Amino acid sequence: MAAAGKWLLIHFSLFSFATRTSAFNLDADNVLKKTGDGNSLFGFALAMHHQVTPRKELLVGAPKAKALSNQNANITGGLYKCPITSAERDCERVIFDNDANDDESKEDQWMGVSVASQKVGGKVCAHRYEQRRYRNTATESREVTGQCYILSEDLVFRDYEFDANVKICHGRLSSHKKFGICQQGVASTFGKDSDYAVYGVPGAYNWKGIVHVELRSTDFSIIDDGPYEVGDEGIRDESKVPVPGNSYLGFSLDSGKGITNQDKLTFVSGAPRANHTGAVVFLKMLLHSRNLETEHTLEGEGLASSFGYDVAVADLNSDGWNDIVVGAPQFFDKEAEIGGAVYIYINQKGDWSNIKPIRLNGTKDSMFGLAVENIGDINKDGYEDIAVGAPYSERGQVFIYHGSSSGINTTPAQVLEGKHLNAEYFGYSLTGRMDLDENNYPDIAVGSLGDSVFIYRARPVIDVKKTVTVSPQNIDFQKKNCNNGQLLLIFFSLHSMTVNACFQYTAYSNTYRPKITVQYLLDADTQRGKPDRQSRVSFVKAGQNQDNHQLSGSVTLRGQNEEKCVTEKLQLRENIKDKLHPISIAVGVTINQSNRKKRQAGNLQNLLPVLSQSEPAVAEVQFLKEGCGSDHVCQSNLKLNYRFCSRIDNQDRFNPLPKENGAPVFKLSDQKDIVLEVTVTNKPSNSQNPKKDGDDAHEAQLIATFPETLTYSAYRDLTIYQDKQLICSANQNGSQATCDLGNPLKRGSKITFYLILSTAGITLNTRHLDINLQLKTTSEQANLTPVIAKARVVIELLLSVVGAANPSQVYFGGSVTGESAMKTEEDVGSLIQYEFRIINLGKSLKNLDNARLVIMWPKEINNKKWLLYLMKITSKDIENVVCTPTSEINSLKLQESLKQSRKKREINKVESEEKSRGTFSFFSEKRKYKTLDCNQHSTAPCINISCPLKGLDSSAVLVLRSRLWNSTFLEEFSNLNYLDIIVKAMIVVESKANNVMVKNAVTEVRVTVFPEKTVIQYLGVPWWIIFVAVLAGILMLALLIFLLWKCGFFRRNRKGSPYDARYHKAEIHVQPSDKERLTTDA
Repeated sequence: MAAAGKWLLIHFSLFSFATRTSAFNLDADNVLKKTGDGNSLFGFALAMHHQVTPRKELLVGAPKAKALSNQNANITGGLYKCPITSAERDCERVIFDNDANDDESKEDQWMGVSVASQKVGGKVCAHRYEQRRYRNTATESREVTGQCYILSEDLVFRDYEFDANVKICHGRLSSHKKFGICQQGVASTFGKDSDYAVYGVPGAYNWKGIVHVELRSTDFSIIDDGPYEVGDEGIRDESKVPVPGNSYLGFSLDSGKGITNQDKLTFVSGAPRANHTGAVVFLKMLLHSRNLETEHTLEGEGLASSFGYDVAVADLNSDGWNDIVVGAPQFFDKEAEIGGAVYIYINQKGDWSNIKPIRLNGTKDSMFGLAVENIGDINKDGYEDIAVGAPYSERGQVFIYHGSSSGINTTPAQVLEGKHLNAEYFGYSLTGRMDLDENNYPDIAVGSLGDSVFIYRARPVIDVKKTVTVSPQNIDFQKKNCNNGQLLLIFFSLHSMTVNACFQYTAYSNTYRPKITVQYLLDADTQRGKPDRQSRVSFVKAGQNQDNHQLSGSVTLRGQNEEKCVTEKLQLRENIKDKLHPISIAVGVTINQSNRKKRQAGNLQNLLPVLSQSEPAVAEVQFLKEGCGSDHVCQSNLKLNYRFCSRIDNQDRFNPLPKENGAPVFKLSDQKDIVLEVTVTNKPSNSQNPKKDGDDAHEAQLIATFPETLTYSAYRDLTIYQDKQLICSANQNGSQATCDLGNPLKRGSKITFYLILSTAGITLNTRHLDINLQLKTTSEQANLTPVIAKARVVIELLLSVVGAANPSQVYFGGSVTGESAMKTEEDVGSLIQYEFRIINLGKSLKNLDNARLVIMWPKEINNKKWLLYLMKITSKDIENVVCTPTSEINSLKLQESLKQSRKKREINKVESEEKSRGTFSFFSEKRKYKTLDCNQHSTAPCINISCPLKGLDSSAVLVLRSRLWNSTFLEEFSNLNYLDIIVKAMIVVESKANNVMVKNAVTEVRVTVFPEKTVIQYLGVPWWIIFVAVLAGILMLALLIFLLWKCGFFRRNRKGSPYDARYHKAEIHVQPSDKERLTTDA
């Protein structure tokens, strides 16, 4: 678009360049409308027809039109011919097929479903035409075979010579797996620049579909030339059909030479349901056979996109090779809100093997690409153009795309709107490539489902050649060139310029020579482009300063190649500051659209021409720059140095990055920024010859281009200048920053500044940061080559993991239970829950796909007996965690228990039991224990449980619910005092770049397992301990008896005989206390 180019013509409403993209040379103001009967689907199919007599008509299919008198039906469809006039209801029905017999049914046959035309005549088809067999019997059948009519050039059916009623599937095998539902004529065409009639038969062979080609020539000397058919018309071999069942090959058709071979005709057919995505098949005729052989197949990319719903052949880049246009109206992309697509395949001189198509996208639910059509070169620029229908976009739209040397302009040159015409599903059908109004430009017709058709005529395109010159071309501020009647002044005197603009026009046809009024706009100092900056010049008219940098006017051109020129004066404003940037003078034009309406024959208006899409002509005035020596030539010597830095605490303090092997290393953890320190100097390269270079660097700039991983954030200039000049700005997406270093950057200058860059785009696969640094200046300097600032990236994820087991000490005991007898998890053994907490102090892992927690799980011991049975894995603070392999989680499908079957023992109980087991004094055995793990001791083979961490924000917890396999411990470890089971977990982050570091990424959890007390008693005490204990007891008893005997314990005190008689009386002895008391009294 010219107005969107470098030289914008601003602040001038007369030139509305933006409207060119929505309205180019198809006349949308004087549309010819043709209307048919209501509910007849008038406009379902279209074709432009040229009779031998100089008359051009539009053929319109109406497949729901009422039946003719002798068709023995109510609704049959029909064909209409419409003259190219401004009248709306002057279309006539073409009379043919006005009969019926008992072996056929024409009710609802959809005559007019496809329409085609060529120099030899017209063609119209009814794909739902039925043949009836065994009528009025129990075995009656109806076969939807379809039929087509080929009419003479005057659209009269004469059943001889060229005219024919074609029923391809008549008489063939009637099963739907063969030809019982052929649906011939869904698409039909004529071979371009040939006498072949082409038919699409999408229902053949269980809807695989075929294409049928017949020669319809009046040259009866041609004998052995077809008919041809996919699968061979002679043998009808289904295996030769290149698509699977339900593909609908033959649903759309086109043809042309220069597709695979410059001289041979190729037929192009769509199969919109092939392989569920759609396909387009190239077919060629095999001479001396009746087979259409597949040359190449284009595959669709979107599931159920209907790729191949319509096809068109066009030479878009005018290289002599035809390109292919494919519609896929049901292609969709939910996120991008795409509803329909068109694929442009640019022919590579017949080689289709590695062509990547250009995809044009429609809006959501628009069915963009339902109709595609080669409409010829409508603007006569030498390239064929295409039209694309989107009938479900609002009330329907048609997009016009121009061909170009590169293939196609992906921005539509014009959009035709159905809503302005009160149409329904506007753009359902298209046709073109014929000049209907005889103005040397092809026109187009657009059909709808609202029983109306619209003819758009192309307006002539003229090209206005513009030239603009300015004198003088250089301004020297030490000289004055405007005589204001005063003495010549030095410095800041007035300077004037003369602008000369010339115009002439050309058109496609030399005979087209109307008188045209061209309105022009001179726009001075356009390059400044910012509203807050005043233009440095203004136009002078009749000796008066207009105080305006724009000037408009008009010239009248009376014919092609007649040149008219205008001369205007410009004056430089006083005391301007910008004396370095050139002053640009641009001239743009439009043509005056007269309201005069001259009538053509046939009641058509003469269409006014439209201006071609060309850019404004531009001239420039340069300033002689200061600070450049006596020769006025500035030879600067800009040099650049850089180093990468890190930002300290988000303040304007920067530290250089450490280096490894001479390269800076950026370790990304939680930093949001990386800083590039840039130093630019402008000093002489040779101190012995300082005048050689190092002059002022005018318009000195640094352009920094960043990789996708970095975006511009800000800049810092920490140096204090008396006249600060540094300004940095970035483009819209932050991929490039431009820093104005000085205007000029003086001799001997040194400037240091910092570019702060966001690291949000750095991923785990980022290995390097490459920043392109390019110095620029309008001064002369030949060695300004780009500098690539490089840094290596190491990503340090601030991830850590800690683990715990609950409980950390468990017991085994009871009896052995077989695996087959286990129904619930309680049958397995004690419950152990492992909790692993993952902590993230850095960036969120919401977009990280390859970070995971790997748990080395001791599932079994070396003899393949169960050790820990994993019941389930749950997560907290992170969603949708699916750990693998899932087959290792509750592999026996045991019923989960919500209660804890074995209660946790307290630590003091463990200690008391350990003490009781240690009461064997010096006879007790040394305590036995064992460690079960899969690394250091290799006593328990592990499986790796992998849990993805995508979506981890700051922290998350994974809980593994497991059961100790009680039976294994009873059978294998009952002779041990205790065991330790070690479970390890680590964070693993995979990166193709091998540049990811994770600290504190490993943890291990230890669980101690004790046998219950009953298990110890069951084992008994060794016999030798019992023997020693009994022997020791006997010895101790003997020693005790001996000691008692020595003490006289066993001697009895007996009384004499005098006392025998009084043995039963009690004796009273004086107690020692009494004696002491009597003695004291005495």
